[in-house]
Amino acid sequence: MISKLINRQGEWNCPRCGKRAGGIKCPACGFSIYAGFVPRFLASVVDGLIVWPFAYLFLFLRNQSLDVYEFVTILGFCFYRFYHIFFVARWGQTPGKMIARIKVVRLDGSPVGWREAFLRNSVETFLAAIVYFLELKAATHVSAVDYAAAAVSTRAALVQAFVPSYTVIISWLSKGYVMSEFVVLWLNRKKRAIHDFIAGTVIIHDPRLPLFPWRGKA
Repeated sequence: MISKLINRQGEWNCPRCGKRAGGIKCPACGFSIYAGFVPRFLASVVDGLIVWPFAYLFLFLRNQSLDVYEFVTILGFCFYRFYHIFFVARWGQTPGKMIARIKVVRLDGSPVGWREAFLRNSVETFLAAIVYFLELKAATHVSAVDYAAAAVSTRAALVQAFVPSYTVIISWLSKGYVMSEFVVLWLNRKKRAIHDFIAGTVIIHDPRLPLFPWRGKA
């Protein structure tokens, strides 16, 4: 069982050799407690593989009818937010982080809660909400009859024709923000990304973390 790994003074017991450490690396074996690019990237890839089938399903369903388009747009937004907020609030880990054996904790090493989970995802949620809102608003300019009469492959284009051009800028801002996360974590000792600074969190790497955290407390 894993208790709070890092104390308020920033000291921790190395999960690899058991020695006491007070910096970012264990002085005995060199293990780094703060998760860097590689485990985070692995977690992102795994999460992407899990989410991708749902994203494909949502895109397929949105082309079936205009009512379904609007419903699935809202459903998709809720699903993505739920995935990245619920898992972190409940266990401090998305499934990708569970596989990578990394975990989101507060700066003092204590478990995160809903507040931290929401804050960590706040920028992505805000930007995504704008894009989804504009898509739903655009859908109101298309009649259900015209949508149903169009070829399935062109139905999405009917809606996109009414989406403001600046939506592209918002989408690029969202992508740029995600990329900046990796740049920022390279520039500080604790490997904190922008959303970690917003939420007051840090991601630790601990090989002892259980693959299925709901089977036992970490």
